[in-house]
Amino acid sequence: MLKREELTSERIDQIVADAHAAGYHFFLSSEAREASLKEALAGYQPGEDVWVFAYGSLMWNPAIEFAEATPCMVDGWRRSFCFWVPLGRGTPELPGLMLALEGGGACEGIAYRLAPHQVHSELGILWNREMLSGVYQPRWVPAKLRDGRMVTAVTFVVDPQHCQYCGDLPIERAAHHIAFAEGRRGPCRDYLANTAEHARSLGIHDPYLEELVVRVANLRGEPLSTAGQVNGVAAGQA
Repeated sequence: MLKREELTSERIDQIVADAHAAGYHFFLSSEAREASLKEALAGYQPGEDVWVFAYGSLMWNPAIEFAEATPCMVDGWRRSFCFWVPLGRGTPELPGLMLALEGGGACEGIAYRLAPHQVHSELGILWNREMLSGVYQPRWVPAKLRDGRMVTAVTFVVDPQHCQYCGDLPIERAAHHIAFAEGRRGPCRDYLANTAEHARSLGIHDPYLEELVVRVANLRGEPLSTAGQVNGVAAGQA
């Protein structure tokens, strides 16, 4: 689990330096991250709230402070394991896969509301976390909260021109990498399991996540969790 103290600019700058030393020169400098955040907040008026849309690990490990959290739906974007991670949850020899938003479909997740006094501090932490390698692009999207309110939230979509992007992998290959890739932040399969489990706890049923849960369990010869079976997931079902 990520903690706030791991997401300071000093800690992230060290990670970037280590990545550069390992040959990954696409990791962003602190100046580039700050410029990206400034651009994203160009239309922000002091005193306003800011909403953040979470669809992956931000749902179960946000590491930011917020005033409100509520399930929501975003149209026009779908959850996708679409970029390689050779470090955190994988290795250069067997990279893991991580989630981003890709165009098309719809995605349910969590909307976090940042109160005005939280906006700059919490978005700074969020940018240190999400804008590490530049594979994400910040995007403001309309989101419908479960209680019917409509808000505009900042989220992170994939940059299809980035070198980490791997696009529409066959689901069998994606499942293999998720099942067996491990890095300094742990197994890639834990990232999938935590995301799927938290989605279920919110009453979100995502067939894409659930099929990957089934395939990963089968590849590893492990039984499915009770939570997955309760949601109608069994071997061979999408």
